Amino acid sequence: MNPGLITHCDWSTSERKRFVAAARLDGDRYRITAPEAVGQLDSLFTSFREQVGEAPILSGFDFPIGVPAQYARKLGITRFGDALLQFGSGEWADFFSPAEEAHQVSPSRPFYPRAPGGRKKQHLVDGVGLRSTTELLRRCDHATADRTRACELFWTLGANQVGRAAISGWRDLLIPALRNNIIKIWPFEGELADLLSVGGIIVAETYPAEIYSHLGFSRGFGKASREGRRKQASAMLNWCERQRIALEPDLHVRIEDGFGDTQIGEDMFDSIVGLLGMVEVIQDHWTQTVPDDPSVRHVEGWILGMNPNGKPTTPERITGPSVHMPSRVPPIPQPSGSLSNHLFERMCPACNKKLFARWPWGWDAHAANNCTGISGLTTEDRKRVFKERYLRES
Repeated sequence: MNPGLITHCDWSTSERKRFVAAARLDGDRYRITAPEAVGQLDSLFTSFREQVGEAPILSGFDFPIGVPAQYARKLGITRFGDALLQFGSGEWADFFSPAEEAHQVSPSRPFYPRAPGGRKKQHLVDGVGLRSTTELLRRCDHATADRTRACELFWTLGANQVGRAAISGWRDLLIPALRNNIIKIWPFEGELADLLSVGGIIVAETYPAEIYSHLGFSRGFGKASREGRRKQASAMLNWCERQRIALEPDLHVRIEDGFGDTQIGEDMFDSIVGLLGMVEVIQDHWTQTVPDDPSVRHVEGWILGMNPNGKPTTPERITGPSVHMPSRVPPIPQPSGSLSNHLFERMCPACNKKLFARWPWGWDAHAANNCTGISGLTTEDRKRVFKERYLRES
């Protein structure tokens, strides 16, 4: 079941820089309005529900949702959702209070530092009892072909830090909503399709920078500048037309304008980019896949739309007039060589019905659930047969 409403919040520790963009299901397509200020957090999910009645809602936030596997093992955390409800109380009372000094850092008080001045990431590593900064990264935080690695979850200093966003997002938004049974968090509580079929509000982690290459943006375009954002307008608008996404006139104007020259322009820009990535996931179900790794599914979490099978490629950027892509294209002969060399658009070699936009990304979900060209008693049997026939490594 497709959600009646998809929302994406570009998050910030500053309330004035938090923006939410929304896509409403209108017949068989999504219609997107211009981003708005997030406003009061205690009524955010209620405001979403009021817009679409009982229809399922998918809501994305670009702050980390999950903890690194090595940190979780050290503390005996086996399910992030259960641990999240404990953070900030009892033995975890100081969890959300960034340590001022290195000696205050501990597994139950991992965020650091409160302020700059002689602070080192090694202090954080030592304080939580790990061996390196790498162990402070989740699997989805590592670099891909199209973006650099994310910052360590618990670090709270610098322009690219995510720690303070996690603190406010978990403490002020997710925990109250979980305690009131308002939300379910993907992927910890199940497959996205299953959660949507039940209804309710499903929350997922997003990362707009992960979507830039999907939309065909040029590398290093300069998101912080109006001109940099304006230069991506053609790619964004063309992508929306190919995906049959309707844009309200005001939003169309803002995209072409680069979302203005104020400091909040990049926040509004990323709220829309993240939303487009979420719509892509709903329209192409194979992008809903999560690594078949219990630590990812139960503890670390995953970024919605991120390729779990390898590094994504950057599609050719279309800068000319809007184009209409055919719904099906002829099969392309599979080349020899390793899987990493097969990254191009092609039809499923088994059923000749599924179009893979970035082959072989998403083959496992398709093989497990939808492919009519293979058979097997279990999903794992189906994936094994598909891989043996069509994804031979060399």
